[in-house]
Amino acid sequence: MNFRVIPISSKLAEETRETLFSPQYKSLKADVSVANGYGPCRSCLRVFKQGEDERIYLTYNAFEGRSTLPDPGPIFIHRNRCREHSGGEFPPDLLALPLLLESFGPESLLLKREAMNALTVSDQIGRILADGEVRFINLRNTEAGCFVARVERVER
Repeated sequence: MNFRVIPISSKLAEETRETLFSPQYKSLKADVSVANGYGPCRSCLRVFKQGEDERIYLTYNAFEGRSTLPDPGPIFIHRNRCREHSGGEFPPDLLALPLLLESFGPESLLLKREAMNALTVSDQIGRILADGEVRFINLRNTEAGCFVARVERVER
């Protein structure tokens, strides 16, 4: 099974950098600070250099356009433009992080939640996506509980 790991949109990231407000929640200001945690950045999907990188903290709805049920929560992006993650491989920086794989069905109904196994994550994702009821997977940080990225099938 082929899949791709999808970061937040580059348009959303750029609008946040320009306005310092959440594009999805226009009344919620985004804050800038020096990274005191690993993140990761939800655009490039790389961890932050703690004590060095500036990051923006904003509110993000991972279900926008997928469900009428909102799922807002905090995420971080680099303050300066970074290269958005692309490609089918699992982002290497995410392998060392404590992540949950949350599989969702129609209308973003949570079907299953399981801890990521860094050694077999590609097989684990393939097994989850082999279930025809699963529409997508959200990666979520097990420590902070926040959304990291979405995983979808790539049909060939």
